[in-house]
Amino acid sequence: MTRSSDWNLSKGVRVSANLVVAVLVSYLVPRHFSPVTETLFLVSIEKHALYSLWFGLSFLIFGEMAGIADRRLLNPSTRHFFLFLLSGFLASLSLLLVVWLVEFSFVGRFVVLKIATFTGLGSFLFSLIFARLASQSRTRTFLMVPEEVSKVIQSALNDQAGLFEWMNRDGLCSDASIQEFCKKEMIDLVVMDKSPEGGEIEIIPLLEGGTQVMGVVEFWEQYLEKIPPRYVDQSWLAKLDLRLRDPFSHKLKRLADLVFAFLGIVLSLPILLPSLAVIAINSGFPLFFTQRRTGFMGREYTLFKLRTMEKNAEEKGAEWAKEKDKRVTGCGKFLRKWRIDEIPQFLNVIRGEMSIVGPRPERPEFQEELIKQVPHWNCRHLVKPGLTGWAQIRYRYAADSDASEEKLAYDLYYIKHASILMDLQVILSTLRSVARGSR
Repeated sequence: MTRSSDWNLSKGVRVSANLVVAVLVSYLVPRHFSPVTETLFLVSIEKHALYSLWFGLSFLIFGEMAGIADRRLLNPSTRHFFLFLLSGFLASLSLLLVVWLVEFSFVGRFVVLKIATFTGLGSFLFSLIFARLASQSRTRTFLMVPEEVSKVIQSALNDQAGLFEWMNRDGLCSDASIQEFCKKEMIDLVVMDKSPEGGEIEIIPLLEGGTQVMGVVEFWEQYLEKIPPRYVDQSWLAKLDLRLRDPFSHKLKRLADLVFAFLGIVLSLPILLPSLAVIAINSGFPLFFTQRRTGFMGREYTLFKLRTMEKNAEEKGAEWAKEKDKRVTGCGKFLRKWRIDEIPQFLNVIRGEMSIVGPRPERPEFQEELIKQVPHWNCRHLVKPGLTGWAQIRYRYAADSDASEEKLAYDLYYIKHASILMDLQVILSTLRSVARGSR
């Protein structure tokens, strides 16, 4: 008996596979399954390859907006199949537009239909096959953590729990070593309460036997894409700043922020101006709402929003925002649902007080309470606050300290893995949330 293979593919592998499928389909279909008069057949091979790459990248962008590469997509359904097809058709429209602008000739409609269909179908089948393999070859996992921590982990996995076969601690006899236990029970993964570097057990014999070993923090990070602050120690925190010292990355992110902010203001004007008029008619002036927030390195700044609450909403003092807040006006509910009220924050981005992507800034009135109740709360100030963020696309409103701690878990993951590509992923996922009308 051999240990199970890990078919739970990372998002990077999923994205790479989708890109390969899209590029191959968009290149092979016009070359081998279309009339010789087809536009893409008549262009040079090199130019066709570039068009295919454009189509592949477009498929990834629209696919990210649709969520087809999400690691949580473990049981693809008919709905997901249509999302794959939709991503293919939107990418085909992008291909059609680019070819027309360069060649002054349209791609054949049947070719576009075949490219979109086979790309969506091929990517969906790839996802479906590996989802089935992952569910049939579950990872035999032994949690060397306290019982309460084990329950929290298994509960947090939810739909991903089917990827793991949890091994009972009772099988570990007092006179048997962990190495013997793992060999006997064919354990694939051991999750330790502390980092494996702690030296509590001999790691090399386990690795030689084919058993992977990781700390509980690494497990949360790899499989749930968050890092609960209660499991983080000082040695982990000490490594955070290492990713933040690259001046080139800072400048590149700042440039991207400025580009997105200016584009956001220009493109949102047709929405912003009517919204201001509706606010004036619905509840009068002022049209804008300002509020103090805590930003980068703990410095306070003034955040701008469209006013969505009654004028006297906080006459009794600061209150947590809620999903169904009674203080929100009639038009404010609509503005919040579609995130129109956030448009003025592009000014904060241009002023350098915020970034497009980062942890959402909190009010100073709540800071003292959160610092006391939530471990390592101030870590989120190591990066600029964002108009949107990893926690915003993965979790709901934070209306109390418990929810704020859960959102901090996602913020810690973002701080450690922050990059231009991750920012792009967050932006595209935010567009998906906006398109659904969710906050």
